[in-house]
Amino acid sequence: MGVKDLSLRQHIALKLYQVYKKNETQLHQLNYILWECTLRCNLHCRHCGSDCKQSASVKDMPAADFLKAIDQIIPIVDPNNTTIVITGGEPLMRPDLEQVGIELYRRGFPWGIVTNGLLLTDERIRSLTDAGMRSITVSLDGPAESHNWLRGHPSSFKNAIRAIESLANISELNFDVVTCVNQRNFNELTGIRQMLIDKGVKALRVFTIFPIGRAA
Repeated sequence: MGVKDLSLRQHIALKLYQVYKKNETQLHQLNYILWECTLRCNLHCRHCGSDCKQSASVKDMPAADFLKAIDQIIPIVDPNNTTIVITGGEPLMRPDLEQVGIELYRRGFPWGIVTNGLLLTDERIRSLTDAGMRSITVSLDGPAESHNWLRGHPSSFKNAIRAIESLANISELNFDVVTCVNQRNFNELTGIRQMLIDKGVKALRVFTIFPIGRAA
């Protein structure tokens, strides 16, 4: 079915949609912000795009500087519809994450984190949610052998699964799992999917390796 086969109503609807998309493109509303809050990490992942280490040569951005930058964009965004996602490195290596989260919550921004789960205890989950965290993503790249191989840590799988099991029971959190697809786990994806379904996970995202940083 081509454009010439559309009815008058469909032609009008298509034209209105084209105008809407053109306006959206011109406005280019900012509604998603990622903050790479640290280059420190407690793992040594083979696919790391930043080549993160336990002790990074680049100091963490001070929380006050980040919040000052956020304050500067408040006049041009709708905080309630602008999600801030805190990444790393491993964001849970920052002891001030809850303080930052509380300040974001006070400013009206929904916020969340992406974590490898190694430090994500039930106590830390509670403190983060108390600070206003509303979304969280945990990385899981396969069964134990494949996941630990990619992440470079013998306890990584065990801790990620522990975190996933805890988070799957918290209905007020927007929670998902992300998997890095590679040659080693490609044939395990169906099993990964079923394992996560069995643990109550509602959403799984996948991505591939981009050859920068350590991944190069």
